[in-house]
Formats: sequence, C-alpha cells, structure tokens
Amino acid sequence: MQRLFWTTAELERQGLTRTALGLLVDSGRLLRLRQGLWAEPTAPLELRRAAVTGGAATSTTAGAALGLWTPPDERLHVAVPSGASRLRDPDDPSRPLDDDDLVCVHWSKRMPSPRALPDRVAPLLLVLEHALHCLRPELALSMVDSALNRRAMRATELPLLASMLPARLRPVVLAADGRADSGLETVVRYLLAQSGIAALVHPVLPGIGEVDLLVGGRLIIETDGKEHHTGDAFIIDRRRDRAAALQGYRVIRLTYQQVLFDWPRTFQAICAALALA
Repeated sequence: MQRLFWTTAELERQGLTRTALGLLVDSGRLLRLRQGLWAEPTAPLELRRAAVTGGAATSTTAGAALGLWTPPDERLHVAVPSGASRLRDPDDPSRPLDDDDLVCVHWSKRMPSPRALPDRVAPLLLVLEHALHCLRPELALSMVDSALNRRAMRATELPLLASMLPARLRPVVLAADGRADSGLETVVRYLLAQSGIAALVHPVLPGIGEVDLLVGGRLIIETDGKEHHTGDAFIIDRRRDRAAALQGYRVIRLTYQQVLFDWPRTFQAICAALALA
C-alpha cells in the first residue's frame, strides 16, 4: 500500500527536522494538513479531507478511492474509532467538526487507529459495512458486487460482512453477485427481485453473445451507463439488438439517469416490455 500520509513523529524518525519539513512544504513536495499530520501531494482531495477530520475515508468516499463502482454521494464519509475526540472540520482544521449534513461520521469499535492506515482508507469490510448502513440497499449492494467483481474481496468473506450487520441488512449482502460488472446492473437486478421478478446475470445467448440481464426468458436488459453511447460500441450494440429481434427477443437499454433517478417509470417500462416479450 502506497503511503500517502505521515505524522510528524514518523517523518522525524526518518531524520527530517522541522526546518526540512518547512522546506518540503514550501517546494510543494509535502502538504501540511493539520497539526502533526502531513500528506503526499498525490493524495486525493477527499482522502485528505477525511484525514484532516482525524479519521479515515469510508463508505462511498473510500469506494471511489479504491476504484469501486459507487453511486452519486456528495457527503464525505469518515470512519473513526469509538471514543475518538478532537475531530476537525475537513476544510478548516482550525475549527472543530460541527454537525454537518455533508460530513457523515461512522464510529466503530472495529476501526483501527487512522495512523495505522498509510492511505487513510478504512479496511474494506468496514467500508462496505458503513455503505450498507447509510445507503439505499440496492446502492450499497452495488458496491459489494463491485468489490467482488474487481477481486478486492472474496465471496468467502460475505458471511463475515453479513455478521457485522443488523439482521435486516444481512439479506442484502447475501444477494451479492460478483459477475455484475456494472453498478447499474446490480441496482436493476436487486430492484426487480424486490418486486418478485428474477433476472439471469450475464447469460450467453447463441448468435447474440453475453447480455447484462435476461428476464422472463425473452426480455434482454442492457445497462449502458452513459447517456450518449457512440462510436464502434454503438454500432456493435445495434447489430446485437437486431440479432436479438430476429430471434424473438425484446431489448431494453437503460441509462444511468433512468436507473438511479427515474426508477418508477423505468420499472413501468420494463413491465410493459416484459408483457410484450
């Protein structure tokens, strides 16, 4: 793990004096975040803000830093050990952290000291636990699926993650499927299942190839993710759609906006397409 953050004591153990630290800051080779805490200039902004508070990034803040698919979330999510004190404002370390709707603090007995985390990112299972506590189930599940798909965690760790959660959230974790390579896929699959509609994940259809989801044996759902799908991918997708139509399948393509921000109408469209398939 690349070290992005340092305490003054750690830097002094490497032989750096206060004068040398000042020169590194002046030259832009080191950033002073708050008293006793320093960062590499390459440290991402949201990780620096989490570190300034006195904690470590978690939930969607950490998920984005780890390269997981994450839903839109303007909040800064910070994990701190139970009993942590002297939390600071992420944008002004001279001020204590006040109640702020855009800063979500997750207190945990399982959280190690942030000083033990060289990148100031909470352990992955804690990141996912906090996501499951503060996001809608389908959005948190999308992060779990992404962690599995990108091999950041193993399927054998799912029972442990479930055990960290209240009973009402455990079924969400057990619905994880590491084959999903898009958060939108996960959201659609989960919300359909909640309505009693099962979807096959990534079936390979003769003459068509692998599709995102197959519902009712005849309805193909593709989650494009981008509002404007152009170039060679656009041509290939339309060629596949034509092949599907010739074999009696119906195809519905869903965008990021339709899945995350207009689900009721999107669900109606899926049901209508399913009735005609």
